[in-house]
Amino acid sequence: MATPYIVTISSEKGGVGKTTLATNLAIYLKALHEDLPVTLLSFDNHFSVDQMFRINRKPSQGDVGDLFTGSNLDNLVETGEYGVQFIPSSKQLHILRRELDDPSALAKALAKSSLGGIVIIDTRPDLDIFTQNALYAADRVIVPVKDAPS
Repeated sequence: MATPYIVTISSEKGGVGKTTLATNLAIYLKALHEDLPVTLLSFDNHFSVDQMFRINRKPSQGDVGDLFTGSNLDNLVETGEYGVQFIPSSKQLHILRRELDDPSALAKALAKSSLGGIVIIDTRPDLDIFTQNALYAADRVIVPVKDAPS
């Protein structure tokens, strides 16, 4: 069972391009290597990832919140535009946030899955428990910043 390489895009500042970077990186990596599984998930509640990658209108089998409830991660993954896989965003993370206190829960769920390739995680602009989980699970963290010249 291959373990995925986890790239987390994180910054406590909003509006610095986390989602833009995450989605474009996913498309770019998939274009470079069509056989490479690339999976994208977002803990942000703007549903940009879902809107960009969803191909059909059928209801999803689950969402990113289910990563923390013991659901089989393999059943949550959908294949979207450009061949990029994604796990749908959740409207219920605010409820789960109160119950979750283990920053290693996501890493454990990913380790139990059959996902390979690269997983790209788009985080919220705060250091909540979901961002902590994304950072804990990460092999690499990219922190976009907004500076005066940009």
